[in-house]
Amino acid sequence: MKIIAYYSGKIETKNRDCYIGDQKVDCPQTGKVFTTAGDKLNLLPQIPSLEKRNDTLFFILLLVIILGIAALAIFKIKIFGKTLGEYLMPIWYFILISITAVAWQYLFGLKINDNFTSIRISQWVWEICIAVSAYKLIKRSNFSYGNLFFLGVLYSLIIHGLKVTVRYLFYEKTFLYLADRFLYGSLLVMTIVFIGASMLLFFRQKGIIKF
Repeated sequence: MKIIAYYSGKIETKNRDCYIGDQKVDCPQTGKVFTTAGDKLNLLPQIPSLEKRNDTLFFILLLVIILGIAALAIFKIKIFGKTLGEYLMPIWYFILISITAVAWQYLFGLKINDNFTSIRISQWVWEICIAVSAYKLIKRSNFSYGNLFFLGVLYSLIIHGLKVTVRYLFYEKTFLYLADRFLYGSLLVMTIVFIGASMLLFFRQKGIIKF
């Protein structure tokens, strides 16, 4: 006979075990996919070839990204008609706030036992920064959807690139988990950039909000 349990509260997954707050409960059968280390995957299937770590490859990829961004800035290469400075300078303080929010998550947020409420709030901070950044650039710099796409790429590299680096260096995660989290986070960023900015423009046109 199967025993069906009902729980009140949000179930959090930690290394294939499920918790509501600090209480361990039975995991619901939802077809979730995990890495061999027990980390939940949101988008990618189990890919054995990515279930590994390689410091040389990781730092080469990181260096290529850093040098690529530096080249865009130094040679003033235009992406969709805008230089890197035109993307970053009007919103530099939002980028700084986003980086601070991510750093706070790992330095302090994970140590607070409040059922991840502090982590969610810090995530809302950088999500709002992304949406307002997109709105501001549309309003002041006449950004097109191509420009918004590249803005999403930049925010993904800044926020989730930083998270991936922390997880690799300090939490010893595999490439599979890092790739899954980066893709999942980047999808969230792109959604905020396009939908968030469009909604802000709509509400402004209707006179509901003013900027």
